[in-house]
Amino acid sequence: MHRTSISRRQLLKTSAIAGAGLVAPSLLRIARAADTPVTFSGWAFEPQVVEANVKVFVQQNPDIKVAYTPLDLQLYNEKMVALFNAKAQPDAFYVRDSNLGAWVEAGWLQPIDGLPKLKELNDDIFPFNRDALFYKGKQYGTPYYGDIYVYMFDKKVAAKAGVTTAPVTLDQLKAAALEVKKAGITQYPILKGYKTNVDGLSEFWSMVFSSGGRLFNEALDPVFPTEDRTAVAVLEWMLDAMHTWQILDPKGLELDETQARDVFLSGQGVFTSNVGNVFPRANNPAHSKRAGDVAMIRFPGLKDDTTKGPMGWTRLYGISADTKVRDAAWRLIYYMGGKDASGNYFTAKDWYLKYGVGYAFKSLDNDPDIIEAQRKAGYDRNVLKQQVGTARARENISASWYNEWDRFTQQQIQNTLLRRIKPLDAMMASANKARELKKAS
Repeated sequence: MHRTSISRRQLLKTSAIAGAGLVAPSLLRIARAADTPVTFSGWAFEPQVVEANVKVFVQQNPDIKVAYTPLDLQLYNEKMVALFNAKAQPDAFYVRDSNLGAWVEAGWLQPIDGLPKLKELNDDIFPFNRDALFYKGKQYGTPYYGDIYVYMFDKKVAAKAGVTTAPVTLDQLKAAALEVKKAGITQYPILKGYKTNVDGLSEFWSMVFSSGGRLFNEALDPVFPTEDRTAVAVLEWMLDAMHTWQILDPKGLELDETQARDVFLSGQGVFTSNVGNVFPRANNPAHSKRAGDVAMIRFPGLKDDTTKGPMGWTRLYGISADTKVRDAAWRLIYYMGGKDASGNYFTAKDWYLKYGVGYAFKSLDNDPDIIEAQRKAGYDRNVLKQQVGTARARENISASWYNEWDRFTQQQIQNTLLRRIKPLDAMMASANKARELKKAS
């Protein structure tokens, strides 16, 4: 036998002591070491980081063995659905907030309410992140990451046109973009991707929220476009920006979010919006030609209101409803989406410092390493805190039909910008689609 193994005599001795209630905890952990395997999967974003974090977990929890499998990023939902249907799903896995409701309704996820130390985590989670962990009053996960949609501009280029004050309303954004256009710096100062994709509706949500509007009520019934006309007003602004004022680049209809990001970082456009971790990337000379010149600003809305902010979202870790190792799976997602054995947010902090991936925990705002990282990335921390503090989760994100409605609404916005349909008609079609999907669910 290997020297690291327990001999038969030692094991019998350990069992005898355990029967007397006197076994040492360390010996118990060794005795059951190979008895608690946990399978774990997520989409393949920087899987080497996940592997390193899992390694730390196993070092701190030697009685658990974790088998981690990264899955295709773009096809993650399809692959997971296939695994669920084949009864071959992992014990723990990533969940997009946009899929949570559908996966719960399908019976694939189990609630985690009342599990050890969960309340401690929840008390430190930003409200919009915490809301996304719940479905119909029950909690189904811990936060993988949470982020906000951000607006940014090249302050150096804008200053050449005399724009030295960051716009905070859509009217101010229009005026600033027209000044840049008038100065001959670029034909289309605002660059944005509108090709249908997973984040394609985020700017629209953010403009509505920053304007003080809403799309759905608590019963998930649409309040747009008649009861609340904010959505129509925002879409009318977008249409005018592209065709009347000609400040919104029409080539954005052929770009998705990632492509628009890369075009902006290459030096095209002056104003743009994107997912939160694009901002530090924009000021990183390894990825951006305009590093050091990009500023994050309050997301522009129809009016100036510091109590309003953009859309925020959350990705989470969940546990299979059919897992046979629930306690071990919980310990894994508590570590991955919470604290390590030392009581630190090891994983969340690691993701943020390496890739700018947003964290869900309020107390990390005061972490010296994170403060320094934000300084180096060029954040105005007052703006960042205001945006995170006022961010809102999408009002119908928990609906099992969210994804289908989101894609349909993106298509309505595209058709509006292509001048195939009027803004009011596009929003009416979107609202009717929501009613149809809700009724069928």
